[in-house]
Amino acid sequence: MAEKVKSTKLKVKSENKIPGGQLNNFLNNFPDKLIGLKSSKKFYLALLAISILLLVIYKKSWFVAATINGLPITNFELQIKLHQQSKTQILNQLINEKIVLNEAGKIGAVPSQSEIDQKIAEVEKNVGGKDVLDSLLTQQGQTRITLRDQIRVQLAITKLYDKDATVSAEEVSKFIEENKQVLRATDSASQQKEALDTLKQQKLSQIFSQKFQELRQKANIQIF
Repeated sequence: MAEKVKSTKLKVKSENKIPGGQLNNFLNNFPDKLIGLKSSKKFYLALLAISILLLVIYKKSWFVAATINGLPITNFELQIKLHQQSKTQILNQLINEKIVLNEAGKIGAVPSQSEIDQKIAEVEKNVGGKDVLDSLLTQQGQTRITLRDQIRVQLAITKLYDKDATVSAEEVSKFIEENKQVLRATDSASQQKEALDTLKQQKLSQIFSQKFQELRQKANIQIF
């Protein structure tokens, strides 16, 4: 009867293995696990999660605008609010402009391009020139286009309600007497003109504020 030969497996110690404990066993097996992960979506998801975690830790200000008692206000929330407020503000401004220009169009009071150009030239003269005006507009985050739009509306308002903004001689005299120290003009005629222009503008603003509320209530406004 043939003798059974007992096979003996030789244990070969790998030179690449790191001896010692569970942590080292994990490190020894990590390359194999990594290779397995690379062939699956899990690797990319894990890499993405780690990247996001690192960004949150080291670039917190990119994600969190503030914290209140430990609760975060994210930049995403902030941007949504800013967008909503900005959109509402700009939309209301455009609606108001359309209402004014539409009312001016009914009586042929829409300002011409030459009238707008003339007013801009006056503004340039008052502030010290074209370059100074451009610099002021840049500081305020505006452009020549937005300035023209504003002047168009202002001139339309003046054409609509200027005749209602009457100022008496007594009002002019009283204004000069009460505001001598703040008037820019020095001679009597210039002071009267400055007082008249100021009072007329004040009354025009009051009249427009009242009239515009009526116009807006009557307007068929649909916001989507």
